Amino acid sequence: MTPKGRLIIMGGNDAGAVHEADQENLKTHFPAYENFRLLSSRKEDRIEMITASPDATEAMAAEYSVALQQEGYTNFGFIHLKNNREDYHPRILAAKVVFFIDDSPDLCETLKNSSLSKLMLKKYLLEEEFTVAGINAGGMFISELFLNNKEIHPGLGFINNCIIDTRFRHGTRFKNLVKAVVSHRECLGIGLNRGMALIIEKGYKAQCIGSSSMIVVNARNVRRKKPRKGFSVFAKNLKGHILTAGSTLNLINGDLIREVPFDYNLNFTNRNTRQ
Repeated sequence: MTPKGRLIIMGGNDAGAVHEADQENLKTHFPAYENFRLLSSRKEDRIEMITASPDATEAMAAEYSVALQQEGYTNFGFIHLKNNREDYHPRILAAKVVFFIDDSPDLCETLKNSSLSKLMLKKYLLEEEFTVAGINAGGMFISELFLNNKEIHPGLGFINNCIIDTRFRHGTRFKNLVKAVVSHRECLGIGLNRGMALIIEKGYKAQCIGSSSMIVVNARNVRRKKPRKGFSVFAKNLKGHILTAGSTLNLINGDLIREVPFDYNLNFTNRNTRQ
């Protein structure tokens, strides 16, 4: 079925760094947080930020609180999944946005196959005004597969036809992304630089927003066998795109969607009336 909700995947910054900077100049130092404006058009909507990291600190909570407040949001909270004694289902049911802010694989492992993850997936499929968002590694976990330390790991499965790297600002990660998609040719490889966000609607329509760029790697026409561990990769018919703000990608076939005047609208009803 076609999902009614949307996904937002953000290239981000190193966790915990904001409190060391001048918070009054948050957006200047950390352009990724400019994309927090995309979470909801209604500033009173409930946003639940989710973490499972044992290293989560008050400074980290303050970092995200400042960023959300600067965008005008007034109704948000934090769910720390380390505390398994609490029932978080009512909070997820009431939320309009769930936001994965964790860099630790513990978040993905904790949520995978859990009733909370299934509830989020159900809301994403059925509720038009529901958003699942993630920044840094939290954005990578949203897909069915994600790249971590050169290895492919199973993610949360909100989208199943791409491998996402939200830390693509490190140039050495390009070869890892290429190896990943050559090994999983059914998937597109998507590398987001800091300051970029990818908004996915209807399960396939991905729009780029932000001040940087992203790269898309398509190995669906590569006929070579999967790369062997420890050997260099050589591939013919490998395709790619470098995308900037305003670009729209079809995640089903890997093609760019025809150019239209870029006017991304946060209102769900207005957006979903357009093809």
